[in-house]
Amino acid sequence: MQEAMHSNSSSQTRKPVGESVAKELKDLRDELTRTAHDIRMKSKGASEEVRNTGRELEREVQRFSARVDAAAKDTAEDLRRVGKDLRARFQQLTNEIVGPSS
Repeated sequence: MQEAMHSNSSSQTRKPVGESVAKELKDLRDELTRTAHDIRMKSKGASEEVRNTGRELEREVQRFSARVDAAAKDTAEDLRRVGKDLRARFQQLTNEIVGPSS
């Protein structure tokens, strides 16, 4: 019984998975953007090879950001669709349990 109580209390304090993932990806994107900016500022006097590598990394950060945005949109749409389907199935089951009204 204590395990069940502990399980309930820990699940109430955890953030939803989607919120955690969204925050983690936002933090990562922000960190990558800051790092790319810092490298750009520090590489002013560096060799052309270093500057080219920095520019390539900045392009990769932009591609990563675009992928995160697209994945978030796709995932949200998928979850909405699944949620609506589940709601409809619950409604159908509720109607079957209650039966036709007289």
